Amino acid sequence: MFTYDFIIWDWNGTLLDDISASLNSVNDMLALRGMEPIGVERYRECIGTPIRCFYEQVFDMDKEDYPALLAEYHAGYDRHLSGCSVGKGAIEALEFFASQGSAQVIISSCEQNQLLKGVESCGLSGYFDAVLGAGDFLAAEKVERAQTYLAEKSQKSSPKILVIGDLLHDFELANAVSAHCVITKSGHEDWGRLEKSGVDTVNNLTELVGFITKKQQKQG
Repeated sequence: MFTYDFIIWDWNGTLLDDISASLNSVNDMLALRGMEPIGVERYRECIGTPIRCFYEQVFDMDKEDYPALLAEYHAGYDRHLSGCSVGKGAIEALEFFASQGSAQVIISSCEQNQLLKGVESCGLSGYFDAVLGAGDFLAAEKVERAQTYLAEKSQKSSPKILVIGDLLHDFELANAVSAHCVITKSGHEDWGRLEKSGVDTVNNLTELVGFITKKQQKQG
């Protein structure tokens, strides 16, 4: 049975079940502007990469300063984050890959200091060989960080890599590094887009170990 050399984890919406913090922060911002709140389905329809695309669909960007809008969102996100926790099945999945000897790394669009604080507060730091966030709150260069990390750390010309995320951007990352990808539907992505993409999906991380075990057994 084959094992993966590297597991690349996303953070927000994958290991961390934080969609409520994101949605509540956005709705706080809309309320301050006298605008109607959005539901989780609309939130998922609007989410995407680059993240500015989300704000362009939800706010009147002709009236907004984008950096100030980002700062406002993240302040609200931090306020609501106390009600969030590690996603169901996340610990079991981390333990499973650790038992197989896979190197595990988080590569996230989350700002680096915010990411490190979140991973540490959830008690997950010991699972990872690296925790690689963004240099700012613009949520950029995730693919490039993955490529750089693998180029520096891989001892094989064609390592077996698994990317686990919640957005189609994680699928794009996986394609860029020739990796298998599994997306959890419990995160931030629109379900209809996931179904159309053809990417492997699980409803949540509680299904992940069984899904991967079957794939490993099938491929020997």
